[in-house]
Amino acid sequence: MKKISVGTRGLVLWSAVVLLLYSTAFAQPFMYAHYIDVGQGAATLLEFPCGDMLIDTGAQDQDHIAKLLSYLEDFFTRRTDLKRNIDLLLITHDHPDHTTGIREVSEQFTVLRYVDNGQLAANSDTHWIRDNFNTAGRHTVLREIADAEITSLPTKTGLTDAIIDPLVCADCDPVIRVLSGRLDVNPGWPLDAFDNQNNQSLVIRVDFGESSFLFTGDLEQDAIETLLSWYDGENILDVDVYQVGHHGSYNATTAPLLEALTPDIAVIPCGHWDYGRNSASKFTTYAYGHPRKSVLDLLSAVISGRRSQKIKVKAAEAARDFVDYTVRKKIYSTAWDGNIKVKADLSGSLVVSRNN
Repeated sequence: MKKISVGTRGLVLWSAVVLLLYSTAFAQPFMYAHYIDVGQGAATLLEFPCGDMLIDTGAQDQDHIAKLLSYLEDFFTRRTDLKRNIDLLLITHDHPDHTTGIREVSEQFTVLRYVDNGQLAANSDTHWIRDNFNTAGRHTVLREIADAEITSLPTKTGLTDAIIDPLVCADCDPVIRVLSGRLDVNPGWPLDAFDNQNNQSLVIRVDFGESSFLFTGDLEQDAIETLLSWYDGENILDVDVYQVGHHGSYNATTAPLLEALTPDIAVIPCGHWDYGRNSASKFTTYAYGHPRKSVLDLLSAVISGRRSQKIKVKAAEAARDFVDYTVRKKIYSTAWDGNIKVKADLSGSLVVSRNN
């Protein structure tokens, strides 16, 4: 056998090639949570090595529906292996800021499974997806979730099945669970709270190895207290990333909830602070006062990690009353960060990138 002399430069290059091949062969898988900027609404795409799911399709107007569709189009252009399939579309509750765009998404892409809480608002596109789940070549599997399914389980670990959690990847197994669903019997709330569809929001926990995410829809204080009471003594609510409930509203993030969650990162989907400033409409970011300064204060007290750079934003002290606020902790919002992407690995490492 001839002895081959490669020299110092050759050895360096060969070592680099071996290291690249080794790292590629043993690279661990990642998931990405895409918090899409849809204005005063919520739409979050979860990307896994072998599939995807979309939580809510809310958008503040037609321009933001177009932005949502464009984001998804770019995603599927990159992930050609997914063949434009949305493995699971999950709607937390039937309010326009969580459902506007559902028809456009369903017509442009293939929704394989659809889950909601079974409460349908009048004239909502959730009616459309039910009426058209088996038309024009669609074969969408429908599922609705009542809280009784969850509370009847032998353990307090949430509800899952092959529709709620259809993904098993070759090198990882994401776990998708619903922790709260539609309540058919008033658990003792005031009547207006029970009639409020925000309090009927599906609560979803997603685990990717040691990385965990929580989505509470627009759950408000009465429902939050019930959720905390049901899981008292369990660690099922303890997560890494919290999608801040109800767009940062004063009534959807409480100190007891954050004590249970202990999040490392918070993401607030909402519109730019001055959306609706010159409008009489009640259904705008400005009229609602999102996000509230009190919520940012609560999050800042719990989250220890800091953003790479502090940022000065607008926070509401009340409806139509905004003040300057400096965010130093790992609190992100589509209102000031644009599209936000959280990269997670199986060991619990999280990296946030944003594009405003």
